[in-house]
Amino acid sequence: MQKLKEKFKRFFWHSYWTDPVIFFSLVLAILLNLGMWIAVWQIVEPASRPIILHYNVYFGVDSIGDWRNVFLMPALAAVIFLVNAVLSRFFYYKERLASYLFAAMALLVQLLMAVGLGSVILINF
Repeated sequence: MQKLKEKFKRFFWHSYWTDPVIFFSLVLAILLNLGMWIAVWQIVEPASRPIILHYNVYFGVDSIGDWRNVFLMPALAAVIFLVNAVLSRFFYYKERLASYLFAAMALLVQLLMAVGLGSVILINF
């Protein structure tokens, strides 16, 4: 049991988690993803009619679907976040710059997905 506690402590109090670039990028990305889930659960209501899922400036509406498809946006953002976080942790001791880029991209993807989700919510609800 003591070995398990030491491994747990080493994992969470490791220099990776105490690095400010990594820590703030990942924490802000998690907060953005949680905000997207809260917004979807609070605003999106079941509808029998199809809703606009994507709007293109050049071609107009180019994706229409069921109201449940709105939940795919924060889910996809969460999957991309997890992949970026794992890759960031993997590259931390090999190539620190790559680790920082993966952490920053996790945050950037959350920001862009939040803007897209905000647009879908504003257009439809």
